[in-house]
Amino acid sequence: MLTEQFIASTGVPLKPPPTSVAKDAAIFIHEFQPLQAQKSIFKKSATPPHCLAISDSHIFAAQAGKAVVHVYSRSQGNQEATVPFTERITCLALACEDTVLILGTTEGRLFLWETSSGRQVSTSQSHLQAVNRVVVDPTENFILSASEDSTVQVWSLPGLLSFTSSGAQVLSPIRTFSPHRAGICDLAVGHGNGCTNFAVSASKDNTCFVWDYYSGNVLKTYLLPELPTCLALDAADRAIYVGYEDGSVQQLDLYKSSSADASAPIQPPPSTHWKSHDSSVGKTLSMSLSFDSCTLLSGHESGNILSWDVAKGGYATSILQHPLPGPVNCLGLLPVLGFVGSSEVESKVRLSTVVKPKFGAFDSASGLVPGNYTQTVQLLSDTSDEGPSAFQLALTAPSFPAAMLNEGLQELQAFRKGPQTNGAAANEEAADFMALDDESDQPKQLSLEEQNTALKAELEALRRLQAASLDKVDRLNAERRTLLERDQKHRRGVSMALDGRFSSLGADDSSSSDDG
Repeated sequence: MLTEQFIASTGVPLKPPPTSVAKDAAIFIHEFQPLQAQKSIFKKSATPPHCLAISDSHIFAAQAGKAVVHVYSRSQGNQEATVPFTERITCLALACEDTVLILGTTEGRLFLWETSSGRQVSTSQSHLQAVNRVVVDPTENFILSASEDSTVQVWSLPGLLSFTSSGAQVLSPIRTFSPHRAGICDLAVGHGNGCTNFAVSASKDNTCFVWDYYSGNVLKTYLLPELPTCLALDAADRAIYVGYEDGSVQQLDLYKSSSADASAPIQPPPSTHWKSHDSSVGKTLSMSLSFDSCTLLSGHESGNILSWDVAKGGYATSILQHPLPGPVNCLGLLPVLGFVGSSEVESKVRLSTVVKPKFGAFDSASGLVPGNYTQTVQLLSDTSDEGPSAFQLALTAPSFPAAMLNEGLQELQAFRKGPQTNGAAANEEAADFMALDDESDQPKQLSLEEQNTALKAELEALRRLQAASLDKVDRLNAERRTLLERDQKHRRGVSMALDGRFSSLGADDSSSSDDG
């Protein structure tokens, strides 16, 4: 039987918790269907919005107003570690088979923490204000970070994790999206794995943009009737769901109200704006869709979790018998359990123990992997009907096959030689810009004045080259004329010498005949 569960975390309680809730309970795992029942509780936490990340083995929860992340073990059901950071954490996301935790800070930076090795990478202060949301695209090649400064930055995940980018080199974003005019509330990325994937961002200026994060081009613009607070995107990328401050939600159908002009704003019809029967639930703080995208769950400021029927287009029911002890800042439906033969979609590794960050322990100025760099993960069985895989057989062999090592080296070399395009080429075609090379090696787009200065300098250099070439041609022609004159003089000298010799020989012959 298939089972679907959801996880919810609360922030600082606005009122004393009810007696029906366990003391200090803050993170809850509930079974959503087929039966609604509580499964697990984790205590001593207060998470702001977008500050919860969950893997198969652990739960990571950033604490409100603190530079601390709590790590919980799902198997043991308790808190495993308390991890401090140098800046307050405002959002979390997992990447790379759930072995890399991406953290946004109040100072506008990103921290990348390899939980299997303890390595930590810090980006430059690209955002001017706090990072409100970080998401990772389905290919796990790009990170998108949304900030209170109204911009979204696109980062290369392989580039940030590459050892060639560590040390004194500056880690910077590869693209900036800035049509919004106020702080960004939430950000979502489509489920596609190709270069036609898109991102959705909602801002406090009551706008929602659908845009291509490969090129930065705007695809759709929505004018929202209320102040948005959160977003959700269905599994088929057919519709966007927006939560508002008044506790309502709205459906934005991506296949309706299409216009030839992408910049033309779209006002969604009032029929797509769904309101709850109870106005006391408070603002909508978090949302998530079921596996089939037929049910939308929303977490509210009052601690209630509501269910919305997507097919009927309206409110359905309240999930919990009693509200949670605080505002439901984070809400997410977990992967469905019970699929037969679902090993191919599961992770190939599992994190058994979290390694705390070791600041600067793995810095490598030479760009090589340090000798003390080690990862601790559990490799899961990937045996199929055809038998063990080639990698599993290589693990039990005395050494890795040379063919497998060569294939890995060729793949790394191909990444390093990835295409490098300027801004104009990137806008004309969706070029792959996740090269592992440093950003300073790539050509930068210059302003008009800089282009004119460069062209003038190039023209002057060409003129100098032309003058030098003409001088050299003149010298070569003069040398050629000198050689020709010398050769002619030599020929005349030889001819005169031969004529004199023949004349002397004729005189000798005539005198000898007279004597005879």
